[in-house]
Amino acid sequence: MDEIVIAGISGRLPESNNLEEFWENLINGVDMVTEDNRRWTPGLYGLPKRNGRLKDISHFDAVFFGVHPKQANTMDPQLRLMLEIAYEAIVDGGLNPAALRGSKTGVYIGVSGSEAGEAFSRDPEELLGYSISSCQRAMLANRLSYFFDFSGPSTAIDTACSSSLLALENAFHAIRQGHCDAALVGGVNLLLKPNTSVQFMKLGMLSPEGTCKSFDSSGNGYCRSEAAVAVLLTKRSAAKRVYATVVNAGNNTDGYKEQGVTFPSGEMQQRLVHSLYQEVNITPEQVEYVEAHGTGTKVGDPQEVNGIVSVFCKSKRDPLLIGSTKSNMGHPEPASGLAALAKVLLSLERGVWAPNLHFNNPNPDIPALTDGRVQVVDRPIPVRGGIVGINSFGFGGSNVHVILRPNKKQADATAPPRALPRVLQACGRTEAAVNAMLQKGKEHTANDSFLSLINEVSAVPTASMPYRGYALIGSQSDVVEVQQAQATARPLWYVCSGMGTQWAGMGRSLMQLQDFRESILRSDTALKDTGLVVSRLLMEADETTFEDTVHAFVGLAAIQIAQIDLLTKLGLQPDGIVGHSVGELACGYADGSLSHTEAILAAYWRGRCIKEANLPPGGMAAVGLTWKECMAQCPQGVVPACHNAEDTVTISGPQDAISKFVTELKEQGVFAKEVRSAGVAFHSYYMASIAPTLLAALKKVIKEPRQRSSRWVSTSIPQSDWDSPLALYSSADYHVNNLVNPVLFQEGLSLVPENAVVVEIAPHALLQAILKRSLKHTCSILPLMKRGHTNNLEFFLSNIGKIYMNGINVDSNKLCPAVKYPVPVGTPLISPLLNWDHAQTWDVPKVEDFSSGSGGSNSATVYNIDINPESPDYYLIGHCIDGRVLYPATGYLVLAWRTFLRSLGAVMENTPVTFEDVTIHRATILPKTGSVQLEVRLMPATSRFEVSENGNLSVSGKVSLLEDAALDSFHSQISQRAANDNSDHKMKLTAHDIYKELRLRGYDYGKTFQGILESNNAGDSGKLQWTGNWVTFIDTLL
Repeated sequence: MDEIVIAGISGRLPESNNLEEFWENLINGVDMVTEDNRRWTPGLYGLPKRNGRLKDISHFDAVFFGVHPKQANTMDPQLRLMLEIAYEAIVDGGLNPAALRGSKTGVYIGVSGSEAGEAFSRDPEELLGYSISSCQRAMLANRLSYFFDFSGPSTAIDTACSSSLLALENAFHAIRQGHCDAALVGGVNLLLKPNTSVQFMKLGMLSPEGTCKSFDSSGNGYCRSEAAVAVLLTKRSAAKRVYATVVNAGNNTDGYKEQGVTFPSGEMQQRLVHSLYQEVNITPEQVEYVEAHGTGTKVGDPQEVNGIVSVFCKSKRDPLLIGSTKSNMGHPEPASGLAALAKVLLSLERGVWAPNLHFNNPNPDIPALTDGRVQVVDRPIPVRGGIVGINSFGFGGSNVHVILRPNKKQADATAPPRALPRVLQACGRTEAAVNAMLQKGKEHTANDSFLSLINEVSAVPTASMPYRGYALIGSQSDVVEVQQAQATARPLWYVCSGMGTQWAGMGRSLMQLQDFRESILRSDTALKDTGLVVSRLLMEADETTFEDTVHAFVGLAAIQIAQIDLLTKLGLQPDGIVGHSVGELACGYADGSLSHTEAILAAYWRGRCIKEANLPPGGMAAVGLTWKECMAQCPQGVVPACHNAEDTVTISGPQDAISKFVTELKEQGVFAKEVRSAGVAFHSYYMASIAPTLLAALKKVIKEPRQRSSRWVSTSIPQSDWDSPLALYSSADYHVNNLVNPVLFQEGLSLVPENAVVVEIAPHALLQAILKRSLKHTCSILPLMKRGHTNNLEFFLSNIGKIYMNGINVDSNKLCPAVKYPVPVGTPLISPLLNWDHAQTWDVPKVEDFSSGSGGSNSATVYNIDINPESPDYYLIGHCIDGRVLYPATGYLVLAWRTFLRSLGAVMENTPVTFEDVTIHRATILPKTGSVQLEVRLMPATSRFEVSENGNLSVSGKVSLLEDAALDSFHSQISQRAANDNSDHKMKLTAHDIYKELRLRGYDYGKTFQGILESNNAGDSGKLQWTGNWVTFIDTLL
């Protein structure tokens, strides 16, 4: 069975914008938990001041992911993060996401909720409907499937803290059972709403210091944290990279526990882990390291680690290594499993286990920590290559365990150093993004595995990744170019040049390329019966070699065929082909209507027939005249032969007549220049005498002519005759016709469309000037070789880079020795190299966006006062006056105090306030059963508050923070009063006496409001009972 592997990974973690930063923080022992106000003011509501937070959650490349700005603003930042890191994880695996479109790929995302959804949907008048499709948990999976066009299962999973590792487990089994071929697995958690943290604090789960002291005796709870991690699971056969093999994965649940739903069950954890290893016949001794859930709680750590010891440490063995990434970055709850996985995979890649933090004294409830059976990795320890287990447990009892086998493929240390330069291609959202990726490639010039992976993911359409660039790795010159490519697809056209482009030394440096050399050797094979060895001809040529017509034609054709072979190897297929003169033989080869052998032998016989014809001395010249002017002005015997451009024509005829006419034109100030044509007047009436001999020879070469495709634009037959039998086939007749008729090159070029990328197929780019004048200005015109260039191999490779940069996808890996996938362990990550277009910021919910705050003058906080026996407000029945139960005046004050401090994010017990101008407008009578609603409205500008019942004002006044100076004054007054106490002269009253007197006055207080233990008769000194209830305490005080 094909193994299932982790093939790509990406993430954002506390203080870590990518996994490269995350590793640096891990290995250097950086505490990624910080105290700052990135989400809320430290200490808000009495919460621990430290949390693990992502650096940035306000930026998102909405345009790339096709998200409308209105939707992006109300999209859960968790989803915005997942979209970006999911893309990065696929690319990290060396896969182009576009190539996976329509595939049976699943998406499994671990996420526990959308706090943003609550904040973005508070005000019904401002709702646009977008938040429902951008904040629903289902969308964290479904939106990814939609964007990538994946047709496999798409599921958001919530099992609290084990969500993301359960997502991995689900994906593993889905691939194994054939439900999908690959899977994107993610986990995400953001801390936006402080009330969530308050709940965990009230349950006693959080460490007051904000630190996960995993396995330590001082462990006293966990620290909440943020994270977003995505991994790509594939079958090994499809993987270009393998971080680790998933050997097995499973889950179970605690079931009923007497201690309560959140109490962990070491027994069930142990049962799960034991069964998974037994299923795949892995012995405990084979397990080197376990990444524990390890939150640092008093109960959780011993339950987990003692269970681990029971499974793995029964017999004598090396100490089992354990760790928990929560000690380094806090606990990102639903994303914790994948955050732990990220740490494990990075450790395996770097060959060293990243150390835990905050482990000083072993937890005494875990004996194995002190007797040597288990060792906490508290310093970097080399990886030995054993099996790795990962635990993740949800606080509701959902347990998950995953077994990994490390990638043991090492880089080949014996590989020879690079002999030839290679093209590195990169695309990106911005120019800086492309430059950064190319720079990273240049830092790893010897790592062909890494360079190949980058090239593999460079073919993203320019509409998505508008910037493209290339670098020559291992070149003599430091060639790097980046430019913005056109968003629309561009046609690719070949222009195959003719005579005049040959030169001594052509192709020599390209013989270093295996595919070029093999193509030339195939020409040798095709020519074996002629006695001509073109490879030797090219390597040993001098200035006179190509004066020979046969040598010139064969050398030119062999070079052009080899260039076309290289371009084909690179994955290029032209949309259009135009040839100049003998260049139409190369057109036939590029078109597929001439074979290699037919094309090279046709060139040979063309040259041989001309050479053996003993023609009178002929000449050719380029002149700056139009075709019509040539027809009118050419002297007797001289004819226009090649219509190169609107105002450039090559004339042909007897050598003397050509020389004389050139002199005359120059005297008239008209451009005229003789061209080297080996003493032959090509495309003139001289060629007619050769035609029968050439036709007979070519018929032996092209025995079964193939039809020309519509992409090959003929320059030897006028467009009006393209439907004629002669024009339909790449036949001997067609190529003889090419020789004896004028070259209609300008007419052919007029059919090259707007925006084309035009590549000149020639040993020297002779036609560049003509092409630039004749083609539409939107065309990009590129050469491949250049006469006399110091390094034609680098020139060729640079122009391959330019073809890519102009928007045509090129598989430049094909020109290098093949990299055997999957790549070795330690190959640099690609995911940190993707830089998005983050020019725009988007909304992130703030504390005041949640209903806990007052939200300003126009919002009110409603309190439901319920006096049923099971209600916490039931104590109010003790406030009975004149036979009626009234809501206490102090109750209004406490509601105003609570609302005011909640709006500030402060804690009542720690924040003194002062009340002024309090007026009670009407009493609130409480019913015997049921409830009443009291509404508290704050007016921050004036510090005033109002408490209303059913829209009727009950109490108003001012509430404000008590300044330090006023508080000090208050304390000194109390101290002074105590010093001047003359209570000896006053009568002491007991609680019985006091409440008997009050009852006579109509104050029939019940037990809950009888808080005076004793008092003097003046009522200014006594003892009061504190029960933790501010309403009764202040009422008693008053």
